[in-house]
Amino acid sequence: MMAYHSGTVCASILALVMLGACDAPPPGVAPKEAAANEDCVTLAEGLYEFRGGKLLAVSAAQAGLSVGSGPERDIQSGFADAGFPWMGLKLRGRVAVINGAAPSAEAKAAGLTAGQAALAANPQTAAANLLVVDGISVEEGERGVGESLAVLADSGASLQACQRAFDDTMASHSILFESGNARISPVSTGLLDALTGIATLCQGFVMEIGEHTSARGADDYNLKLSQDRADAVKAYLVNKGVSDESLTSIGFGETRLLDPAPTPEANERNRRTEFKVIAR
Repeated sequence: MMAYHSGTVCASILALVMLGACDAPPPGVAPKEAAANEDCVTLAEGLYEFRGGKLLAVSAAQAGLSVGSGPERDIQSGFADAGFPWMGLKLRGRVAVINGAAPSAEAKAAGLTAGQAALAANPQTAAANLLVVDGISVEEGERGVGESLAVLADSGASLQACQRAFDDTMASHSILFESGNARISPVSTGLLDALTGIATLCQGFVMEIGEHTSARGADDYNLKLSQDRADAVKAYLVNKGVSDESLTSIGFGETRLLDPAPTPEANERNRRTEFKVIAR
C-alpha cells in the first residue's frame, strides 16, 4: 500500500489507509491537543509504504515503478528497435524482470545485456537501485530462472501466488553449495536473485527457508550443516534488501528424506531447499 502525506497519522490500519485521519481534530479539540495525542505521530512530507507492519519512507523512483508504469513502457518499447522484439520487462517496486522467449541462447545473452543497459540508462530506473532478474527462456530450451517471478509481478502477491512462485522456481532449480560447507556456489547467484525478487514482493508474509541434506554422514553433522546453509540463504536475501523480519531459516538435516534409498540419485533428491509462505 502506498500513500502520499504530510502531517499526523493515527496508529491504526484504517488511519494508515486514509493517511489523513488525524489531520482534522474532533469537534471541540484544539489542533495542538490533537497533535499531542499519543496515538498519532507526525510524518515529514513524502512517500510512504506500509510493509511488514511498518510505515517505510520510499523514494519517488521506488514508488513509481510498477507493472505498466511509464519507465516500463518506455524501456520495453525500445527492445524491438534494438532487435529484441521477443523481449519484455516487468517492474514492481525495486524488482525488474527481463523476460520473454529468445530464439537461441546467444540471443538470450545479447538481449539480457541490452535490457540491463537500458535499465541503467533510464534516469528513473537507474535511481531506484533495482534488483534485475533474468526471466528469459530459450525456445525449446531452458526456462528463465525468473519466469515465475514475472508471473507473480502480474498476478499480485497473495499467499497462494507467493507459494506457487517459490515452488515453481525451485521445481527445476537447486541452490548449490560447496561440498561439506555452507558457502553458496557462484553458479546459484541468478537463482538466488530470482528468489530474492519473490521474497521482496511477498514481504507481507513470513517466508520459511528450509534446508535438507541427504542421509550421508552423521545425523548431528547433517543437522548443523543444513542450519548453516539455511542461514546462508537467508543472509543472501537480507543483504539484497529483504526484511529480516519476513524470513526464518531452519535446518532439517536428514529428518525429512524424500527418497531413503542409498543411491547417488536419492542423495541428490534429498539435498534441497524449500520455501514455505506463512500468513502473519
